[in-house]
Amino acid sequence: MIAAFSLSPKIEINSVTPPDETLQATDINEAIPLLGLSLSSASDATDVLKSSQNNVRFAVISDIHILSSETAPMKFRTALEDLFMNQQPPLDLVVLNGDLGDGTPEDYLTLSQILRSVRTNTSKTTPLVATIGNHEFYKAYHDPNSNAWNADTFPNQDTDPLTVQRFLDFAGRNKVYTDHYINGYHFIFLGSEKSRMSDLNIGDAAYLSETQLTWLKSKISENLTPGKPVFVFLHQPIFSSNSTAQRKYNLVVQQEELAGILQSVPDVVLFVGHLHIKLGSPDSVVKDTFTMFNDASASRVRQAPEASQGLIVDVKDGSVNVQGRDFLKHEWLPEVEYQINFSK
Repeated sequence: MIAAFSLSPKIEINSVTPPDETLQATDINEAIPLLGLSLSSASDATDVLKSSQNNVRFAVISDIHILSSETAPMKFRTALEDLFMNQQPPLDLVVLNGDLGDGTPEDYLTLSQILRSVRTNTSKTTPLVATIGNHEFYKAYHDPNSNAWNADTFPNQDTDPLTVQRFLDFAGRNKVYTDHYINGYHFIFLGSEKSRMSDLNIGDAAYLSETQLTWLKSKISENLTPGKPVFVFLHQPIFSSNSTAQRKYNLVVQQEELAGILQSVPDVVLFVGHLHIKLGSPDSVVKDTFTMFNDASASRVRQAPEASQGLIVDVKDGSVNVQGRDFLKHEWLPEVEYQINFSK
């Protein structure tokens, strides 16, 4: 059960200036892996759960929209540099929670180049996991020859299977959904498998297949430990009848089924994006049987379009501390700090 949910003062942290190095052509295929060090899979869970560590620290950013503006690439690079260099203790994981771009080859190339450059310049191999957002399906609005926006000829020779495969090639896995264990904590990543290319009624909502939902139902109850939270990531928010949100949207086709699964076990913390909500504003944190945090946007924040925001999560012995971060200023957001204490 959730014992406490409170707002806390700002915590200071020293800023470190990343090394000013340029990426040499010979570095492109060097040993630092694009997505960082390997994470433990479910098959390794038994050994991982024996870990003596009870702490984990990770970041969640989303809505990067890498080629949507002239400033988006700079904001993504700056956010990565801040996450890799300025966080002490170092992060165990960085989650890119959807809407990385419009799902075009140019988007993934730019994301990869920036990520590889930052990894090389910082020598950091922090693991990174991406989830798929609705904009990953937006190549369907781009002309296949010029890459210019052309909604009149939707879907522009694209299909959902092609879209998903481009994402999986970037993400380095074979399904949009997956799970990992870090220091004994369970991380579950979900994602849409279809878009309006398959059914216009889907719109920008997430479509989770019956296979994915059955998998989630099994995974979310795996290795449950009283007082130990389970972290779930999906680009689109979910609003059930129990949600305390001021404004509710239907952004998951299988919303009722997904809500039921998330509500079926205790101590679930869900991280979402999509709405570009300014951190600290209404509905940036929503209570249900589970707790849902919206991670704003790394490129376009509502009510603060020049900002670049995300969340840093520090977990110690079942206490979850969530802080808002301004990546451009390398500062904590003093009005955005939440603590959830899970009782055993």
